[in-house]
Parts: sequence; structure tokens; C-alpha cells
Amino acid sequence: MKNLKYIIISSCLLLVSIQSYSQRIWGNPVGQYAYNPAGAAMNDLGELVSCFYTTYESAINSPQGLMLLGSATFPTDNMGAGFRFTTEAGGVIKNIMGEATFMYRVNLGRDTKLAFGLSAVFNQIGLDYDKLSPQHAQDPIITQGAETGSYVDANFGISIYEANQFYFGIAGYNLIGQQTSWLLPNFTNRASRLISASGMYSLNLFQGDGKLETTLVGMTFMPQDEFTLSYDASCRLILKKTLWFGGGYSNNLVKVLAGIYIQNLSVGYTGAIGMGDISDYTYAFPKHELFLRMELDTSKSSR
Repeated sequence: MKNLKYIIISSCLLLVSIQSYSQRIWGNPVGQYAYNPAGAAMNDLGELVSCFYTTYESAINSPQGLMLLGSATFPTDNMGAGFRFTTEAGGVIKNIMGEATFMYRVNLGRDTKLAFGLSAVFNQIGLDYDKLSPQHAQDPIITQGAETGSYVDANFGISIYEANQFYFGIAGYNLIGQQTSWLLPNFTNRASRLISASGMYSLNLFQGDGKLETTLVGMTFMPQDEFTLSYDASCRLILKKTLWFGGGYSNNLVKVLAGIYIQNLSVGYTGAIGMGDISDYTYAFPKHELFLRMELDTSKSSR
């Protein structure tokens, strides 16, 4: 019973305080909205995006997750809205997050804009009973209110950008820092505040037939006893908006990515090669991620 208790509590700490499932760094070009509320409807187009991933499939009950997001401008074009939904399971823990965002932007010049985004967030975490194998059916971790817990919170971001050319933004997540209602004995769980910074720059090549796009993402929790940073640097070459390929580096992972455009639809794949110590105990390609994006003509400029 004690071993089960320690395993579950350790998993909860990993989920809520170290690697927040709802703020994952994605390998595919999902755009800034996944990391910053101010990134909604950034390229003057509406969008629907989905991304599915698996990690370390050789491990039992390895993490896998799904993200769905969408955003669009209002008829005035200086306001917009978005939603984001993620679900993820890893070990005996499962998590669901839903986010609704309002975005407002102002013109700084001919093409440069400053955007602000505010999100209301709902999170639910719990145990996946199908994956539990307790030694005792009456283990208090299972019987004393440990099924699920939830909390509401708020995110805020600011970004400066030029559509399809560059962006840079910084955002704060879990600003309220609510304690969850997950009533585990002798365990206080509270959402940690997260600081996220993301940027992109695009360079035209081959007389406009190609484009080199570089993106950077960094995330860290505040406060923490020892500074840790989750990061990702990616570069992809886009040819005539028909296909792309590229690579990148994240924490102990080397990425390869590729994708194609089919009119207003894009499909992509990212695989990652493990470089850390854990690569000795799992497959050479521990991470696989599938990506699907649809562009929608919802703004005045896009029409």
C-alpha cells in the first residue's frame, strides 16, 4: 500500500509541478497560440489545429496526448477569440484541460501589430483505474476522494508580430495558482505558475519560392528551488507552400519534421531521436507526433 501511495503522489507532483501536461512543447509547427494567449488568429486567418503524440512507447503506460485548438478574428479584425483543449495520460495519471481566450490587438505600423490575450482555464486531473493494480482494494489513496480533482485558472500573454513574417511573445500561465480539489491524504497539490516565451522569424529564399522559418520556445516554472528550462529550437524549409522539412533540438531530443500542404490543409509529422541517458532503455525514436491544420478565411484581409 505504501509503495502505491508513493508512486501516485510522485506522479502527481510530476504532473502538476514539473511537467504540466496542458503546457507541453509540441514538435510540429503549431503556432504561437499553443504557448501564448495573444497568439490567437495571428496570421489574419482562422485556424483549426490538432496534434497527437506518443512518447517512449516501449515503457508500460507511456505518455500519449492530444491537442485541439482553434482561433479566429471578429468582424472588426482588431479582436479575436480562441479555444484550446488537451487530454493526456501517462502512468496512472490522466489530465484534461480546456481554455477559452479573448484577444485584442492594435496597429503599431503598416504591418506590425501588438496583441494581448487573456484566457480562462479549466483543468481536471485524476487516476486511470484501468491501469491501477493495488495490493489492497481499500487502499486509502483509492477510497478517500482520489478519483478526480479540478481547478480553474487564468493565463495572460502579450505579443508583437507581423503576419507570416515574425513574432515574439511572453505569457504567464496559472496566474491564480489555484489548489486543486483532488483530496489525496497528506498531499497538497497546487498549480505552479509558468512563464513561456516564444518567437519566430521567416526568411524568404529562391526569389519567393521558398521560406526558411526558425522558431524558438522556452518555458520555466516559477518559483522553483533549482532553475529548469524546457526549450525547443526548430528550423524548417517551406517550398512553394507545397511541402516542408526540417529539424530541431529539444531537451535531450533531436527532431526531424516534414509535412505537406493540400490547399488550405496541412499535414505534418515529427519524430524525435533520444539523446539522454533514457535512450539506453527505450527505442531510438522515442517520440512520434502527428499534426493537422486547416486555415479558414475569417478576417477582412484574408478575404
